[in-house]
Amino acid sequence: MTAKTLASENEEVGVNVQALEQDSNCPYSILPSVLFQLNSEKNGEKLLKLGGASGVAEGIGSNLHDGLTERDDKSGVTAHRDAYGANTLPEKPPPSFLSMLFEAAKDPMIIILLVVAVVTIVLGAAVPEQRAHNGWSEGLAVLGTALIVIFIGAGQDYSKELQFQKLNKLKDSIDVKVTRGGRQVLVPNTEVVVGDILFLDTGDKVIADGLVVDAQGLVLDEASLTGESDPIKKDPANDPWVRSGTTVNEGSGHVLVLAVGPNSEWGKTMTLVSEAGDDQTPLQEQLTDVAAKVSKMGVLVAVVCFLALLIKWLIIHKGGDVKKINDNGPLQFLLYAITITVVSIPEGLPLAVTLTLAYSMKKMMRDNNFVRVLAACETMGGATAICSDKTGTLTENRMTVVEGWFAGTSFPAVPGPEQLSPALLTLLKYNGALNNKAFLVDKDNGTVDFVGNRTECALLVLLRKLGFDYKHLREEREQDVMKMYGFSSARKMASVLIREPKGVLRLYNKGAAEWVLRRCTALLQPDGSTIPMDKAKLEEMINLVTAMAKRGLRCICLSYRDYPANDPSRAPDFFEDADLVDNGLIAFSIVGIKDPVRAEVPDAVRTCQDAGIIVRMVTGDNIYTAQHIARECRILVDDCIAMEGPTFRNMPAGDLVPLLPKLRVLARSSPEDKLTLVSLLKKQGEVVAVTGDGTNDAPALKESDVGLAMGIAGTEVAKEAADIIILDDNFSSIVKSVLWGRTVYMNIRKFLVFQLSINLVAMISAAVGALYGGVPPLNVLQLLWVNMIMDTLAALALATEDPYPELLNDKPHGRSEAIITGLMYMHIVSAALYKLFWLFACLYGLPRLIDHYAILGKDEYYQNYCRGVLNDKNFNSTLQNELCPIMAYCGFPRGPMERQTTWCPLFNEWRAKNQSSVPSDQQVAVCINNNNPQNSCPRNDELVKAQAFMDDEYDRELLKSYKPALSVLFNAFILAQVANAFVSRRIGLELNFFKGLSHSYIFNVIMVLITVLQVVIMQTPVSFIFKVQPLNGKEWGACIAIGIGAIPFSWAVRLLAQAALPMAGSSSNWLAGLRGSRASNITASGAGPMRQAANQGRTLSGRTASGATAPTGAAKSLSGRTASGPNHIVQFNPAKTLSGSPVKTLSGTPLTGKPSFEVAAGGGVVSAGGSQSGRRPSSSSTSKVAPQPPVKPGSPTTLAWPGQP
Repeated sequence: MTAKTLASENEEVGVNVQALEQDSNCPYSILPSVLFQLNSEKNGEKLLKLGGASGVAEGIGSNLHDGLTERDDKSGVTAHRDAYGANTLPEKPPPSFLSMLFEAAKDPMIIILLVVAVVTIVLGAAVPEQRAHNGWSEGLAVLGTALIVIFIGAGQDYSKELQFQKLNKLKDSIDVKVTRGGRQVLVPNTEVVVGDILFLDTGDKVIADGLVVDAQGLVLDEASLTGESDPIKKDPANDPWVRSGTTVNEGSGHVLVLAVGPNSEWGKTMTLVSEAGDDQTPLQEQLTDVAAKVSKMGVLVAVVCFLALLIKWLIIHKGGDVKKINDNGPLQFLLYAITITVVSIPEGLPLAVTLTLAYSMKKMMRDNNFVRVLAACETMGGATAICSDKTGTLTENRMTVVEGWFAGTSFPAVPGPEQLSPALLTLLKYNGALNNKAFLVDKDNGTVDFVGNRTECALLVLLRKLGFDYKHLREEREQDVMKMYGFSSARKMASVLIREPKGVLRLYNKGAAEWVLRRCTALLQPDGSTIPMDKAKLEEMINLVTAMAKRGLRCICLSYRDYPANDPSRAPDFFEDADLVDNGLIAFSIVGIKDPVRAEVPDAVRTCQDAGIIVRMVTGDNIYTAQHIARECRILVDDCIAMEGPTFRNMPAGDLVPLLPKLRVLARSSPEDKLTLVSLLKKQGEVVAVTGDGTNDAPALKESDVGLAMGIAGTEVAKEAADIIILDDNFSSIVKSVLWGRTVYMNIRKFLVFQLSINLVAMISAAVGALYGGVPPLNVLQLLWVNMIMDTLAALALATEDPYPELLNDKPHGRSEAIITGLMYMHIVSAALYKLFWLFACLYGLPRLIDHYAILGKDEYYQNYCRGVLNDKNFNSTLQNELCPIMAYCGFPRGPMERQTTWCPLFNEWRAKNQSSVPSDQQVAVCINNNNPQNSCPRNDELVKAQAFMDDEYDRELLKSYKPALSVLFNAFILAQVANAFVSRRIGLELNFFKGLSHSYIFNVIMVLITVLQVVIMQTPVSFIFKVQPLNGKEWGACIAIGIGAIPFSWAVRLLAQAALPMAGSSSNWLAGLRGSRASNITASGAGPMRQAANQGRTLSGRTASGATAPTGAAKSLSGRTASGPNHIVQFNPAKTLSGSPVKTLSGTPLTGKPSFEVAAGGGVVSAGGSQSGRRPSSSSTSKVAPQPPVKPGSPTTLAWPGQP
């Protein structure tokens, strides 16, 4: 095609593309600007001008039948990606480290700390006297430490953000089905390009804009894009435009992709909106509340300390001295108070939650748990009930047809093609291939991957065994397919309408055997004839299905029916209603599909039961199949019941509530039944996790506390509604998610015990130091170092501990338990008491007991330090020799008792004047030769100056004398914190704190790092900044002993607790013994309203029965409706027989045959008909599926209702 022709075509559709740079590199006749405008405007006229879907496909180098190719030419995927763009949205730029620094520096306390540190530096450098004593050094050290805290906090936030961005990328990655080179393949959604033929099926999320090429009842939900709540039907003729971001409600179809990424309508919207910030998880909210309460206490202590120190300073300095405001004065007091506030604010709590969630999310990916909602990590740890699907979750989802009934003959194994008639083979091959959306992928290693519904895949494998190529059959009859009726949980079947020769329309149907059989009017025989389906024959076939189901097989019935192509008596929209079409069928086969239980599931179920979690199976399968599988999985055990969906939904709330604790299997259930069960369990106070894979499971997934979608079998709608995606569809992975959830919760509790004990020590010691006297036990820099250990390093160490299996021995913490338990308070207080004991022992005991740590007294100071101080102040030796004894022994200011002794030089002078004593007035006593006592003398003036200098230096010398004791205190305190971190690894009554330590690499590295840094602080010149002195070997030995002593002290506390608490003998019941918040039974926080509603005859939703004509007193069903019909009132009494309506199919045909119950009675299982099986009693066979009524020995047990055959 020439450039002139190309330009004219583009002008014809009314688009000026000359200025668009994107068009310049496009090798196709329809340029990107034309295509995108066509898609954006949904312009039908332009579409017709371009030749409809086939013309557009040709114009963009694609093929409606074969799609694109993998070659490197114009028909290939790469060329189309280069020309029309990739299916990725512009990534949010990663956060810069600089922005994280600013965020970390915005903390109000950090800002105040920085300001005061800068003021301290300025005053310390500007005032000569302060400068002489390095008054600026402490401010500089505080400034440096605060900056280090900011940098570490920013680094952790930066790392966290990068981690979450990686996980969010995975969240949006899904596999979709496209046609490439005539073959249907699975590709990631990011690999889809313009020109691809995309296959859509029920539950799929649409990932690109496009045109519908063919549709089989395709209905989309466009509410996310347009806000319209009504689903929109799509077809090539009336509305072919499909938008990304929408979901498939019903049907299926193929779509020609027109726009991807930012060029799609959804992409344009997403590029305009910024990503919303993550809400706090429930645990973060709870910890924020704890942090706020602790912070208020810290601020109170800080204010008290500041006021106490200030008042003391004002009294000593007689109203204050401006010159000393920065010399251990108000400025230092303010700095100290702010530091106490900084330390007491446990900002590490939210950080610890974020760290442990981010770390757990990453590790959970390895355990096949992809977390979509952050809060689900922690919530899963408190789960008390799991409602699990059967297929693929409890079973392997590798379905295989193992036996069956084929046109009147039962085969114990799959028959060969020679054993079946040609007519039957024809029915089998077309039903299996055309009434089927799945496909098989043959791997190079000889294995076969299933893609799509596993039951349909099993039928495709059956076709292969019979010698048919399903792909060839589909290509051969593709043009004959008139309409497909997709499977739904309500109909329990799927159908396809095929145009046959000779004016016949043939309907191929498949579905749950007992449902399909009741829609059949005839059975196919081996010779090709049919016999009518009378009541006896139906009973025979139901018995056949029941026998297969009891062997654990899923029973699928295949049937067909012929319609005339033209029938004037038929309504025009007859074929739009699947319920009308799927009637009068002829059954020709019932296949039994085996789906073995996963080998690891029974142990996983037992683990859940030991952990206090009730596992329930909620399945759409036959109740007998469900019971068989449930027994294999050890879900259905003694005294537990199974129930069918119709019975469940029609049972009054008052009768159902008492059954819930024993309900283990809900068979033949609908998505509405699952939703009702979840709602009911939540109202009973349970924390419920639910698995789901279908589109209709989305409400239950949303309603549950944690929604678990299947990564392999799950639809995109289900995944969007879920909190966690189980990547391998395996129940054991769900158990791992419970373990990780408990680990998250436990790690936060460990950190709380560790941090709050430090907070308690810091606040009490600061208050005692300020109010009692002496010096604060920890100075500003030391407190900041403690704060760094607490809020940053310990958060990282304890928040990244890996799970340990013993966590599953405890009962779940449930919905209402406080984050801090009574046992945790015991650990916090005991650890604080231990540290406070040694802290005060070092501060007040060492100076009194060991001379090396003695505190400088004023007498000693004036006697021994006077000449050195005065020498520094330029007093000559004569004045030093004269003034120092006066200050030390004459009571001016020290030694009033020695004033009248020869120790005081003034004593001899006054004796020479015949005076018996030295006057107590300083001026009179010193100015001995002064004739006027009112006037001072040079000698007294020098003495006053010397006293002022001595007072100025005393505080400094006093602090120096405290340094040996405070150095030991600081070192022992930090080492005790390190030991306390090890103790905090187990916050029950366990005695082994070191279990699993070899796998806690991050914890070990951080503990070694803290210890090494502490050695550096103590033994290098850095000690000058922290106002400590290097320790000798004996002192280090004592500090290490004090630190390690925290471990045997904790052992002693735990042994005493075990002795004092009889319930605290093992890890599985210490929580119940101490916290008293949740026993092993169901908490009934919502049971009161539930039972009240039940007693009033209301539904579980609280609504009255719908319909004005419902009789008063009629039992209300779980769905909020009365049972249909005046004679269909369901009544249930555990001590009586069951009476009520026959269970009905959606088409209104009453069920016949045996009811959906059996009750354990005597030594074997008694069926509803009263016959007792000859099986030997076992733990599995004695499980019951309804409450057991009182039975006399030897009497049959009967469950009956009106109309039972």
